[in-house]
Amino acid sequence: MANPVVVYKGRTNVVLLNLGIDVSSDVITSEIRVGKSIDTDLIVTWDVEFVTDGTDGECRLTLDDSVSSVEEDSGFMDVKRVSGGEPYQVFSAPLKVLFKEVVTE
Repeated sequence: MANPVVVYKGRTNVVLLNLGIDVSSDVITSEIRVGKSIDTDLIVTWDVEFVTDGTDGECRLTLDDSVSSVEEDSGFMDVKRVSGGEPYQVFSAPLKVLFKEVVTE
């Protein structure tokens, strides 16, 4: 994902993520923060669920339309994976996120 993730305000946003391994017993979370560090302010948290049962590594990240209240124009997201109590890196660096207004209601 070299391009920024675009999140449209006032819309439900869905991003599909394929981790390529069995994550059925793992805990997957994802947040968008103001900066690249965990110490920066939290903007919004994705709801994460498996597309099937997680054995195929496919996850669905969803933000509901409440993202319309976000005041920031951009941020950074990371995906956290915990397996057997141990954290594992998913991306080599946080992904840039752009918050865009929609033109139709």
